[in-house]
Amino acid sequence: MRKSAMVKIALIGVMSLILGTASYGEAAGQISLNEVGQADHPRLFFDASMIPALQGKAATTHQDIWLAIREHAESEFGTVPPSESPDEDTTIYRNYGNQLISFAFACVITEGSEYCDLATEHLLAYAAWERWDEDDYRDLGLAHMLLGNALAYDWLYDRLTPAERQTVRESLAGWAHKMYEASAGLKDDAWRNWWRKSYMQNHFSTNHSALGMAGLALLGEDERAQLWIDQASSRLTRFRDMLDGIQDGSWHEGINYQNYTLTLLLPFAVNLRAIQGVDLLPDTYLQNYPYWRIYNHLANSTDFILAYGNFEWDWGNGYRPQNVLRFIAAEYDEGRAEWMAQQLIANDRRSGTVWKAPWYVFEFLYYDPAIDPISPSSLEKARSFSDLEGVIWRTGWGADDLVFGLKTGAYGGRLAFETFTQELYPWDAPCAETGCQLNVGHDHDDANTFFIYRAGSWLAPESVGYDQGATAFHNTLLIDGQGQYRVSDFNDPDDFKGSDGFLQASANTTCFDYVAADATRRYKNIAGVQDVTRHVLFVRPDYFVMLDNLVVTATHKYAWVSHFGQSVSVEDNWVRGDADDQQTLGVGIVSPPSFQTVTGDDGKAFVHIQPISPTGDVRFINVLYPTEQAAWDARPTVSLLEDSGEAAATSVQWEDGRGDDILLTYAEITGTRTLGPYQYDAQAAIVARDPQDNLNKLFVYGGTFVKDQAKDTILVTNLDRDEPFEAIYFDRTVAVNGNIATQVTLYAPQAQRLFVNGWLGSFDRSGDHITFDGSGPGTLQAPIINICTRPVVLDVPFYCRSF
Repeated sequence: MRKSAMVKIALIGVMSLILGTASYGEAAGQISLNEVGQADHPRLFFDASMIPALQGKAATTHQDIWLAIREHAESEFGTVPPSESPDEDTTIYRNYGNQLISFAFACVITEGSEYCDLATEHLLAYAAWERWDEDDYRDLGLAHMLLGNALAYDWLYDRLTPAERQTVRESLAGWAHKMYEASAGLKDDAWRNWWRKSYMQNHFSTNHSALGMAGLALLGEDERAQLWIDQASSRLTRFRDMLDGIQDGSWHEGINYQNYTLTLLLPFAVNLRAIQGVDLLPDTYLQNYPYWRIYNHLANSTDFILAYGNFEWDWGNGYRPQNVLRFIAAEYDEGRAEWMAQQLIANDRRSGTVWKAPWYVFEFLYYDPAIDPISPSSLEKARSFSDLEGVIWRTGWGADDLVFGLKTGAYGGRLAFETFTQELYPWDAPCAETGCQLNVGHDHDDANTFFIYRAGSWLAPESVGYDQGATAFHNTLLIDGQGQYRVSDFNDPDDFKGSDGFLQASANTTCFDYVAADATRRYKNIAGVQDVTRHVLFVRPDYFVMLDNLVVTATHKYAWVSHFGQSVSVEDNWVRGDADDQQTLGVGIVSPPSFQTVTGDDGKAFVHIQPISPTGDVRFINVLYPTEQAAWDARPTVSLLEDSGEAAATSVQWEDGRGDDILLTYAEITGTRTLGPYQYDAQAAIVARDPQDNLNKLFVYGGTFVKDQAKDTILVTNLDRDEPFEAIYFDRTVAVNGNIATQVTLYAPQAQRLFVNGWLGSFDRSGDHITFDGSGPGTLQAPIINICTRPVVLDVPFYCRSF
């Protein structure tokens, strides 16, 4: 489907608005610039007057957080830090810096000699080291050492002798200036400072935040401190503006790298605002972030449905993002952020390790127990993510619920892609000369991939891996065994141009969800590919119909790829993918009519569905049916009613006599078309009938009418083509959902009651049809339970309204 991406570039470069709610800085007590002098320590996160309150929290409201921090410190009693810089990799240096955070904080809370000796011995040992990163790099190892040493110097200041302060101060300042040179200077491979203008990469924000923290720690003690703060602030202003332009709370590198980025960004942003009154917080982004995490959340775990990008599952709940969520909860009075934080805490056992304890310190400092959690139960069950260009559909947030995710989009996310390829702010064009880059090294070649999770089990996972970015590891399409185009020159906007996918359409009602995702340009490496669009219709809560339309100028070999939880087998036109806990995903192959399958395991069991021989244009139509293994034999019968070359009709028939006809238009056409027994003008529609052949459900999107020509009956007409519409028939009642802006005529021969979006409404009858509009709510709102399966209207109203 050839439509250009509808892209809205947010206006950026404007300072974030100051919200009316109490901020973390206000709650903690701000330290103004003119109060900061050589002996004014501690100043980062708290001052000396606030320590008794912190100690009180450790014994009460924050005790569970504190105990894990204390456990980490106590586990290291008796250890002696290396007297010389170790010949180790970056990860080891990062952990040396990280552990100082929990050691120093344990000293602050306990004031005990063992805790304080542990922290000061490590701090002084590091000051004597000749390296703070692997091979003298000026990158993440140095950043973590700067952060840990800056906090420890500030928090332990009164426990150091004047000579020790001087030693630590000179060391910290020397390493901070090296990071400054790496940021402000030219690219030097020996420094590994490729990150210095890589504005949308986690190294960029982490390294600059650490530089800024060192500057704040040494204000009034080193004349270069403000220079470091200004450098970090100017660079991170660009980062803040980019984040605030991302409207959906997502991050192109994936959720684990997002955990890392935000956890390491907040300390500088929070302390810069408190000490110098400069606000670098990306308020809009942070307020969207909890919803991104809530929709991704998989019950009773720390896992997430959109499991994309470079990561490994054994990274777990890396960098304990509950610290970020609890900052957001306190900063913006956001109860849903607190709910999400509590889910992560409940499913990630607290323990005192170097991988967890440092980030618990930030959680301790941000947490406000006065924020009550708010569950997501009242949220819509579907959400689109405009920057990632993906969707998540859920049946709920409970342990037995079903979750579906799909992503397409551009390398780097939509905003970064558009600003980079158009050479707009924040990029210093031309990047080939200035060194700016859109680093997408953690992105995968995965446009139009999908994921399904149900009742605690992965039904359609991917073969996750740090270096498994190739398309074959994802649930999408291969052409001649090739995957999607891979950007290779991160400095060249031309390498990115024409390589993006996008959401072509997305529509949601109570019982149906539809998405069309165009990945055509992600296959620009293959000549003659004119359309690769995936259409998915979710018939809640039972199954999905997925149609992939490929239009090409030559013959090719194609493969439709899906991975499964445990094992895969093929039975006639069904692929069976078994998962944990007796769960199963069935893939009913509707088209192509002649196909072959290849199964294997690339870390996860997979199937490749292929046409028998090379062909030109092709449609893959599959019915994805989540079920339990014991119910496998009760799966529906799926078949192709017609493929007209512009649209396809799929039949799903159940053992009890129910039947659904799903109509999907895949060609870019307008006007009336005939498909099977139907005449219609929509992009997507479903006509569902009960065992007695009575109309049971109706869904329409992207059109104005549907007619059943076999029965010579107009089912619905005069719809707004820009709005999705559904009608559910039951018990002489019809429940309509959608933004009704027109006089709709609906086939409803037995209807005696009409509900429009939950409100009892009025209608005019003419024979078997009723006419109504959505001009205003009726006088009664009543709950309709189980509306998508066995609907029942509860006669007890929520409340009455009169006009």
